[in-house]
Amino acid sequence: MMWVLEKERGGAGVGMSENNLKAQASAAWRFVASRRAEQRFAIRVMVASFLSFMLARTLGLPQGYWVMLTAVIVMQSNIGSSLKAATDRLTGTVVGALGGFLATLVAANGLVAEGLVIALVLGPLAFLSASNPRFKIAPITAIIVVLSRTGHEPAFWLAVERVGEIVLGGFIGVAVALFVLPARAHSDLAERVGAVLALLAEVWKLEIASLDPGADAVLLKTKLQGVNDRLRATVAGAETAGEDMKRERSARIAEYGDTDALLRSLRRFRHDFILVGRATAAAWPETVTAWLQAPLAAVTSTLETQLNAAAAAARNRTAPPSADAFIAAIDAFGNELERLRADPLMTELPPETVGGLFTLGFAFEEMRRELPELGNRLAEFARPAATG
Repeated sequence: MMWVLEKERGGAGVGMSENNLKAQASAAWRFVASRRAEQRFAIRVMVASFLSFMLARTLGLPQGYWVMLTAVIVMQSNIGSSLKAATDRLTGTVVGALGGFLATLVAANGLVAEGLVIALVLGPLAFLSASNPRFKIAPITAIIVVLSRTGHEPAFWLAVERVGEIVLGGFIGVAVALFVLPARAHSDLAERVGAVLALLAEVWKLEIASLDPGADAVLLKTKLQGVNDRLRATVAGAETAGEDMKRERSARIAEYGDTDALLRSLRRFRHDFILVGRATAAAWPETVTAWLQAPLAAVTSTLETQLNAAAAAARNRTAPPSADAFIAAIDAFGNELERLRADPLMTELPPETVGGLFTLGFAFEEMRRELPELGNRLAEFARPAATG
């Protein structure tokens, strides 16, 4: 009887283990299936590695692995990044190959002398790589040119071979980026601008919640710090995507022109939230809360709705929503704030509250001007409406 119970328990354990494995496999599949951009990137890398391998072997290149390495390194998340990676790698390779070739021209007798020559050549190249990221491969290329030389093989042709392999690999990488499931930088920029606006909506809710006297100030500050960290990283990503779009525009493959205006407007709008954060650093007295609660609630609701709608519009590259409701709420808040400033109650408030009210009023006026401007920039970024 006990043996039967143990067997049943063991069978149940196996069943549970199989169910867990199936659940994990299903979750892993859903994760992979939801990452469309990563799937396309993986396919581009596979195609680039296959083409570079076959071409290097077909041409009989002595160190054809440099073709394959370059093709894979050049492959980036979008075409603009791939163009930058290709030009940077080519620039660094040419400079490094030239440095390595010059090192081989110096007559060095003995192990120490040869090492000193290499070190003296690498010094300026290392300085260049530290000063400009596009030269970061130059010292490595110089070492390869110097140390790969065998017998009486002319160093000049060895350097030419390295440059040729890098050029070929870069050409393959850029060609694959252009023609195999191409990912353009405007898609990255749209996604990142939308993410910035969505994060600003989170920042806004946390900042306004800080005005509640009953709120947990420590918890709100911790949450706000985390969201701001994500916001800074996302803004940096948007700036990078904007630079990638400029490269695509230079190569005449970009759909949208002026990324600077959009990013500049986004930076100014984000700065308004920094002002709001300073103004809401301390909770309001109950008298101020009672006076401004209704108009502030209207501003809070309309801006949150506006930000989330603008985030969706940026991601989908559609026309942004009108800011009329937000402007009306800001005007109503401004009128009520003016009434409060004229009331004798202001003389009874702590200095930090008075200063916070003036800062908040100024921040709202800035938002009133910046949000429609950001909407205009998003409208320019939107896809042209279909006709016909």
